[in-house]
Amino acid sequence: MAHTGQVTIALAQLNSVLGDSQANLDRSVEYIERAAAAGADLILFPELYLQGYRADEKFALTAEPIPGPATSFLIDQAKKHNLHIIMGMARLEEHFPFLVYNSLCFVGPDGLVGDGYYDKIHLGTFHPYIEGVYFAPGRATPIFHTPFGPVSVQICYDVWYPELTRTYALSGSLINLVISAGPSGFTEGWKTLLQARSKENLMPSVYCNVVGTQKDFSFFGGSKIVSAMGQVTTEAKIDEEDFVVGTVDIEEALRLRRQWLLFRERRPDLYGSLTAIDVNEAP
Repeated sequence: MAHTGQVTIALAQLNSVLGDSQANLDRSVEYIERAAAAGADLILFPELYLQGYRADEKFALTAEPIPGPATSFLIDQAKKHNLHIIMGMARLEEHFPFLVYNSLCFVGPDGLVGDGYYDKIHLGTFHPYIEGVYFAPGRATPIFHTPFGPVSVQICYDVWYPELTRTYALSGSLINLVISAGPSGFTEGWKTLLQARSKENLMPSVYCNVVGTQKDFSFFGGSKIVSAMGQVTTEAKIDEEDFVVGTVDIEEALRLRRQWLLFRERRPDLYGSLTAIDVNEAP
């Protein structure tokens, strides 16, 4: 699919009302309108924004299928304002075994983009994170084809696995879009991770994080856009809600890939152990 040289992206760095999907959807309209007014092609909302990251036991009651009520609402907004929208939400599987996923929906003016969703693959289930209590892990690594080119998506802890981002780059992604519930106290760590994933794949990263307090969790915000060279080009405030708009330079990423020949120099014949070793089966 054709791509454009510059993509304008809005980041809605917000907190959520726990368990109140309608309140969170209603509030999103203001930021969708602001994104449209700024000429954005795409707006991102944080991980599990629709229900709130710490909705916990409420996920089983508030998870929605895709397509469903929330995505219908967001598609109407996308059509009205001619932009694409990514929003974190708990997704309900409508067939056996009726699992719930930590997901994002992806919609545009023409409706769902691709299948319209991505399910988080790597669930944070170690103290104090309890995602594995409420969610099933995702099983797919989709590339979403948009008017501004092929893009990949990740949710928070997925970024810690460089194999996943490399898989997306090898599949043709030109931008990696990340929504997150990054905790306070790891501000610089997230910046380092995103810069590394961008530079090692020559692929811009776009990061939208939760901010504020939910139960006993605190989130730092710090949403950002990182160039293919690993430079932070747009950054939101720390520890307060914010809305920022920045551009992603796809042409820079393509030029660097032509110049550095990063993917040509790979030696997959020597990397087999990366996927051959399963620590769950190690003696």
